[in-house]
Amino acid sequence: MDKHDELEGQFQEADAAIERAVIAFANKIEQLFGRWEAVTPSYIVQRALGELCEEMIKLADHPVIADFVGPATLRLSNALADYRDALPRER
Repeated sequence: MDKHDELEGQFQEADAAIERAVIAFANKIEQLFGRWEAVTPSYIVQRALGELCEEMIKLADHPVIADFVGPATLRLSNALADYRDALPRER
């Protein structure tokens, strides 16, 4: 196996692990639907998105990677911050 194949394999493994983590997160959030009579699924999704935004913003600003964040990732991080900071009625 050459270096290129090894690197490609690592990215495929990382992508699969990230996908599994996101699916597990979404499944856990979905399990909250209907748990409280007065709390709608849309509220749960909005709160989950807000919390996810907060955590992903922290990761994008992490000192280890902050210097390597590209313009598109920076725009996405800013959009997440805008969503997080939006008034609930705007969501």
